[in-house]
Order: sequence, then structure tokens, then C-alpha cells
Amino acid sequence: MKIPRVVIGMSGGVDSAVSAFLLKRRGFDVIGVHMVNWDSQEEGTSNCPRSKDESDARNVCDKLNIPFHTVNFVKEYWNDVFLRFLENYKMGRTVVPDIDCNHFIKFSAFHKVAQERFDADFIATGHYATTSFGDFQQSRNASEEIRLFSGRDPLKDQTFFLCTVTQEQLKRAMFPLGSLQKTEVKRIAEQEGFHEVAKKPESMGICFVGKKKRFSEFLDEYIEPKSGKIVLKNGKKIGNHHGIHQFTIGKRINGTYLEERSHFGFFVSEINSETGDIVACEGSHHPNLYATRFLINRPSWISNSDDPLKSHPPSEILCRIQRTHPPVSCLVEYSDENLSVIPRIPLRATAPGQMCVFYTTKNECLGGGEILRILDTL
Repeated sequence: MKIPRVVIGMSGGVDSAVSAFLLKRRGFDVIGVHMVNWDSQEEGTSNCPRSKDESDARNVCDKLNIPFHTVNFVKEYWNDVFLRFLENYKMGRTVVPDIDCNHFIKFSAFHKVAQERFDADFIATGHYATTSFGDFQQSRNASEEIRLFSGRDPLKDQTFFLCTVTQEQLKRAMFPLGSLQKTEVKRIAEQEGFHEVAKKPESMGICFVGKKKRFSEFLDEYIEPKSGKIVLKNGKKIGNHHGIHQFTIGKRINGTYLEERSHFGFFVSEINSETGDIVACEGSHHPNLYATRFLINRPSWISNSDDPLKSHPPSEILCRIQRTHPPVSCLVEYSDENLSVIPRIPLRATAPGQMCVFYTTKNECLGGGEILRILDTL
């Protein structure tokens, strides 16, 4: 009987290291592959940890005695993820590049290379998620649809970023960490001698922003500044800015942009890409910051069903707009090709470009749609 071959994406971090170890321990034919998605020349040689990550990934594979390879997706990442990211920020839209990276790179381009170049039966990643087929596809049933569920560690669950994967992609995927807590993963890494990766700080934020740069500085390198006004809802001008790409809804406005001062501070409540105006409100809990209804495009569903929302009672449907926020109950109304979402609890800092990801009360991730605009606030 042929031993299944699993290609594991090796990032150089603790999650992929432990995933590779668990796969090897279960007897799979494991191949480690490090993806190069960002050109280090874009960051300068000092800011990009690519070479360190690649070296750490190689060392883990050497320790496990499994083959190690690198694949270059710089062109694909630039065209499919980064350019879309820039275009959206130019329009004042807050997109989540991690979702596009999974959609276009890790579960598309990488899957294709794993199958065509390495003859993979399955492709594994260190995501904290699980499926109805099991962390290692041990409950696989070719005649059934596969379902995506939150990982056991609620603080690390990454299903939010996997909301656009397809049935075909999920049926090839393994998530060895799905049933583990992060603390367990680090303990396994220490026990197995992966001390170097176990002590590495977790990668936070957007992967292509150098560690020594602020996000706004990074954006200024790619987006030409375009001045505009900062106004209140009533139209009163209170300041000026150098580009809407430097602002996101819900964030406090730096006082250097303002002609007025407030003890409570001014916060971004709207971004008007047509006029270039930033609409501000006073105070971090101003009603204008809380969305009570918003419009999303037709979601990408993980199921092949036309609309899995209709397969569940409304009381079982939840949504979330940020990975770090817990899902909340919601109602969904249909209009043409789009959906109106009414959260039972008003959601702060809901922004066009974000994803609204749907779950059931049983922690199943159904899919998600992009927020087009805010319809109502408190």
C-alpha cells in the first residue's frame, strides 16, 4: 500500500515545524517546502527576515530528515495579493491580505506546485483550523462534502482567513494543529529540540511590512499622497490630511492633522473616496462608529450549496468582521446579488473591504463576503 505523500508549507516558525513533526510521526511521506512570497529587495536587506525564516525551515527539515525545497511565488503574490491590497487602500477600503494570500497562494498556487512538482496526495499547513475529515484526513469520505471548523484554540483560530477556500482545496488539505492549543504546540517544539523556532516571536500584522516601518510609512512608498479635508458629519472642517490610504475606520486621528482639539479625541467614522474627505467623530465610542446594518457582496461559500445560510435556522447563524472578535448573532436579508447583514450587537469599526465571515453556533465556518458599504449606524 502506497504511503500518502504530504507536502507541508514550512514558514520557518513553530507552527509549521510542529506540523511537520506530527506528520512524520504518523508515518506520512513528508516533504517540506518554503514559500518565498515577497521580494526582500522591496524591504531592503535589513528589514526582511526571509533568509532567517528559510534557514530555520531548512534546519527543521534536516532535523526531521525530510526533503526541503523552496518555491518562488513573488510574481503571483505581487499580482494577486499586493496590487489588490494597494488598489483598495487607495480607495480607503480596508482589505485583509491574509485572506487573499490563502486564496491565491497557499491554497491555489502552492497546491498546484505540490501536486505537479512533488506528486503530493495532500498539502498541509500550520493553520489553527480543523475539518470534518479530521486533522490528518483520517475520516476522509470522498462521497461527502468536507466542512471547515474552528480550531480547538479559540485565540489562535484561523478559519476567518480560510473563508474563501473551496471544496476541492479543502479535500486536499491537512491541518495537523487543529486539535491543539498553542501552548501544546510550543511544548512539543521544545520537547523535540526545535528550540530556535520555539522561542521566535510570533509574526503579527501584515507580512510584507518591514519590522522597522510603520504601516503608514510603508503605504507612502507605493501610494502617491493626495491631500484632502478632515470634516465632521455636519461638514465642518477640522483638519487636513495627505491621503485617505493612511486612515482606517475606527482609528484615532493623529493630532498633527487637526486644527481643533478634543479631550475625547477624533476618530475616523467614514472615508469618502470620491471627495477625498475623512469624516470624523468625537470619542472612541461615538454612535457613528457602530454599524447596525451593512451590505456585502455574494459570499464565497465553502460548501457547493448555493446558500448554506438557508440550511440553518437564523438563530444558528453568526458573523464576525475581524479575526480577533468573537462571532455575533446576525440576521441576513437578500437584495439582488448582495446581502444585508444586521448584527444583533452593533459592530464597531466596520469598514468597506473587510470580510464578513459566517459561522454556525457549532463553530462551522460557512464562508464570507466582502463588505461593500455601511448602511446604518447607531
